[in-house]
Amino acid sequence: MSAAAVTATDAAVTKMKTADQLTEYYEMRLVELMAVRFVLKNPDTASFTMKTNKGTTDVQLLDQSEIERSIRITTTRGKRQFYATFLYNKENNRLTKRIEHQ
Repeated sequence: MSAAAVTATDAAVTKMKTADQLTEYYEMRLVELMAVRFVLKNPDTASFTMKTNKGTTDVQLLDQSEIERSIRITTTRGKRQFYATFLYNKENNRLTKRIEHQ
């Protein structure tokens, strides 16, 4: 009987941890999208920093060529950092690729 209770408790704790991790992941993606949306609306903007209730997001804009720009996003939340890079085509004002870093 107690082994079943421990197993059920373990399963519940695992589900809660997974839910927390997924929530954190999608919250970071939303912050990323806010930064990307700002860049798309302001294509000639320089690198910038955003502060939200989820942490600090640093956005670095690097021109790879006359046509392509790299948007590197680093979000710091507590002691954890989340990284992603978007490739942006300046001619047609579109994102061409997203690269997630570990």
